[in-house]
Amino acid sequence: MMEALYLYPWAAPLLVGIAILSLIGTYISFKQEKYLLMMSMGITQTLISTFLVTGAAPVLFGVGLTQIYLGVVNVKRVKAVRQ
Repeated sequence: MMEALYLYPWAAPLLVGIAILSLIGTYISFKQEKYLLMMSMGITQTLISTFLVTGAAPVLFGVGLTQIYLGVVNVKRVKAVRQ
Protein backbone atom coordinates (compact mmCIF):
# COMPACT_ATOMS: atom_id res chain seq x y z
CA MET A 1 0.00 0.00 0.00
CA MET A 2 2.85 2.36 0.72
CA GLU A 3 4.09 1.85 -2.84
CA ALA A 4 0.88 3.36 -4.12
CA LEU A 5 1.47 6.46 -1.99
CA TYR A 6 4.97 6.76 -3.44
CA LEU A 7 3.69 6.36 -7.00
CA TYR A 8 0.89 8.87 -6.51
CA PRO A 9 2.13 11.70 -4.28
CA TRP A 10 -1.25 13.44 -4.39
CA ALA A 11 -2.95 10.48 -2.70
CA ALA A 12 -1.65 11.07 0.84
CA PRO A 13 -2.97 14.65 1.17
CA LEU A 14 -6.25 13.49 -0.34
CA LEU A 15 -6.57 10.72 2.25
CA VAL A 16 -5.76 13.15 5.06
CA GLY A 17 -8.42 15.52 3.74
CA ILE A 18 -10.98 12.72 3.61
CA ALA A 19 -10.04 11.72 7.16
CA ILE A 20 -10.53 15.28 8.41
CA LEU A 21 -13.88 15.56 6.62
CA SER A 22 -15.00 12.24 8.09
CA LEU A 23 -14.07 13.47 11.59
CA ILE A 24 -16.21 16.56 11.03
CA GLY A 25 -19.00 14.39 9.63
CA THR A 26 -18.81 12.14 12.66
CA TYR A 27 -19.23 15.09 15.01
CA ILE A 28 -22.24 16.35 13.06
CA SER A 29 -23.84 12.90 12.86
CA PHE A 30 -23.36 12.37 16.61
CA LYS A 31 -25.00 15.71 17.41
CA GLN A 32 -27.95 14.83 15.14
CA GLU A 33 -28.13 11.30 16.63
CA LYS A 34 -27.60 9.56 13.28
CA TYR A 35 -25.63 6.63 14.57
CA LEU A 36 -25.57 4.57 11.37
CA LEU A 37 -23.85 7.47 9.64
CA MET A 38 -21.40 7.64 12.54
CA MET A 39 -20.63 3.94 12.06
CA SER A 40 -19.97 4.45 8.35
CA MET A 41 -17.63 7.35 9.12
CA GLY A 42 -15.79 5.10 11.58
CA ILE A 43 -15.40 2.43 8.91
CA THR A 44 -14.09 5.06 6.51
CA GLN A 45 -11.50 6.25 9.04
CA THR A 46 -10.44 2.69 9.82
CA LEU A 47 -9.90 1.95 6.13
CA ILE A 48 -8.01 5.19 5.55
CA SER A 49 -5.71 4.44 8.49
CA THR A 50 -4.49 1.29 6.75
CA PHE A 51 -3.17 3.40 3.88
CA LEU A 52 -1.52 6.00 6.12
CA VAL A 53 0.97 3.73 7.83
CA THR A 54 3.08 6.49 9.39
CA GLY A 55 2.10 9.47 11.48
CA ALA A 56 -1.35 9.61 13.00
CA ALA A 57 -2.60 6.36 11.51
CA PRO A 58 -2.76 4.44 14.82
CA VAL A 59 -4.73 7.29 16.38
CA LEU A 60 -7.05 7.42 13.37
CA PHE A 61 -7.48 3.65 13.56
CA GLY A 62 -8.40 3.85 17.25
CA VAL A 63 -10.83 6.70 16.68
CA GLY A 64 -12.45 4.78 13.83
CA LEU A 65 -12.91 1.66 15.93
CA THR A 66 -14.32 3.73 18.78
CA GLN A 67 -16.83 5.35 16.44
CA ILE A 68 -17.93 1.98 15.10
CA TYR A 69 -18.40 0.69 18.65
CA LEU A 70 -20.33 3.78 19.77
CA GLY A 71 -22.51 3.58 16.68
CA VAL A 72 -23.38 -0.07 17.33
CA VAL A 73 -24.10 0.55 21.02
CA ASN A 74 -26.28 3.60 20.34
CA VAL A 75 -28.21 1.89 17.52
CA LYS A 76 -29.02 -1.00 19.86
CA ARG A 77 -29.97 1.42 22.63
CA VAL A 78 -32.30 3.40 20.35
CA LYS A 79 -33.95 0.19 19.11
CA ALA A 80 -34.47 -1.01 22.69
CA VAL A 81 -36.03 2.30 23.72
CA ARG A 82 -38.40 2.29 20.74
CA GLN A 83 -39.71 -1.16 21.62
